[in-house]
Amino acid sequence: MLVISRKAGEKLRVGDSITFTVLSVNGDKVAVGIDAPREIAILRGELIETIESNIESSAQTLRAESIRGLAALIKEKQS
Repeated sequence: MLVISRKAGEKLRVGDSITFTVLSVNGDKVAVGIDAPREIAILRGELIETIESNIESSAQTLRAESIRGLAALIKEKQS
């Protein structure tokens, strides 16, 4: 991880098309502006964690439903 100190108003460029600007620093909160092309998704870390958690939970549910479905099919065939 690269750690860089910036003051309000200073910028940081990533690649050719993404610019971060420190807008303000108030205590432990930093407001950051991000200028990037529309096709680049910008998501907060906690949102990504929630999405990943939901995907994992859905996958577990689907696996459980698939197992129950297979068990039901096997039971039907045995009857």
